[in-house]
Amino acid sequence: MKPEFVIDVSHGSNSPLEALAPLSALDPGIGFHVDRSLRLPLGIYNVSILRVSDKLIRCCNRIERYFKTSTDLDVLRGKDDLRREVTDYLELALYAAAEHVDDVSLIIKEFFPDMKAYKSSMEASQVENSVRKHKTLITASINAIKHHQARIRIFSVKIRHTGIDLCLHGYFIEGVHNGVVGPNLIFHDNNRQVISITSLIWEIICFILNASRELAEFLRKMSSVSQKEYQGKDDIFKKAVIAAARLPIYTFDETHPFSGTRIIIRADGHGREPLDSSIYGSITRRWIEAENIEFLGHTANYEGDGVTKSFKLVAPKTLGLQHWG
Repeated sequence: MKPEFVIDVSHGSNSPLEALAPLSALDPGIGFHVDRSLRLPLGIYNVSILRVSDKLIRCCNRIERYFKTSTDLDVLRGKDDLRREVTDYLELALYAAAEHVDDVSLIIKEFFPDMKAYKSSMEASQVENSVRKHKTLITASINAIKHHQARIRIFSVKIRHTGIDLCLHGYFIEGVHNGVVGPNLIFHDNNRQVISITSLIWEIICFILNASRELAEFLRKMSSVSQKEYQGKDDIFKKAVIAAARLPIYTFDETHPFSGTRIIIRADGHGREPLDSSIYGSITRRWIEAENIEFLGHTANYEGDGVTKSFKLVAPKTLGLQHWG
């Protein structure tokens, strides 16, 4: 059974991050953070969540602007500045997520006097392996960007669904093969050329939630801390979830993260208002159950380098409209 997370975005609701309760209950004297001149585990976690949530919110805000700019591909082609902001913040969100991977590992290592003890610990090995399982796309994306001088590029397709026109946006990480610029062959293959930009946002959110649950379990094993709910109110991570839920959910060539993690978003009357972006396919204006999709054109963005003359045409193999459960 896949993991399930209930996120209540109502005003004053508790944080959905399960590691916060045991981290808050930790005895400050536990661990080796003082010897290593590090923050307390809760401090490391709070700073990390603040950073990645902030980047997610800023990224979602720019993606939402891009969705609302136009349903005309020719108009979107002329929005170079906004498109660059979208790609910049997609990369920044990925880097912040990768740093969160390192921060979770750092918290785990604080419980051991040295690397020998850490590497021999079954509890550490279990949580690290579990976290690694949830970070695959994040790590692969960062490796492709860092080690191959690659950038994220935007792909857009215009569709008409139940009489409603809109443009859906994906991304690919560019690379060079035999002198031709196209999707990076290390990250992409013939069956996965384009990934939905909103899938990437949810991939990061699902990773944070799963990693938090795994870390919480580790902390309870190592310190017998309380399992009570954390009473943190209106945390920034919930704001990141709201920003993501305002965007439509769909897939291109990837498997949507909801196939491996179930997300349930709850809100009272006041909490529903921030969720409403009026964008078709978002949580408050869900896809209509219908299969009649018309494809009205697509465009892929490349940036010239003054030398390369050959660019590969990019197009996803599939398009799927994802429905909230």
